[in-house]
Amino acid sequence: MNQPEKRKNRLLALFLSGFFGLLGVDRFYLGKWKTGLLKAATLGGVGIWWFLDSVLLGTDAFLHTFGRDTGFVKDSRGQDLNYGLSFWRIKNGQIVRDWF
Repeated sequence: MNQPEKRKNRLLALFLSGFFGLLGVDRFYLGKWKTGLLKAATLGGVGIWWFLDSVLLGTDAFLHTFGRDTGFVKDSRGQDLNYGLSFWRIKNGQIVRDWF
């Protein structure tokens, strides 16, 4: 039986980036272990890489909530991430469930 591919959670990646991004944990979660190691070795690019990743993930989550389906942050397989900032999102002018 075909299982639908499980996409990574955008909010979990944002949380990991905010609190553990200097250690590259967000990159490891997204399956990007090579850049995760590099990010950890440089302490998040001396904070710059950590800041940029956090801003990109936050912006991506905000835009997803307001209807954007494709994000600019992808996992290691090139898939978009799931979920925005709220339980509901705007899609095609309609309010639809996002988290459940």
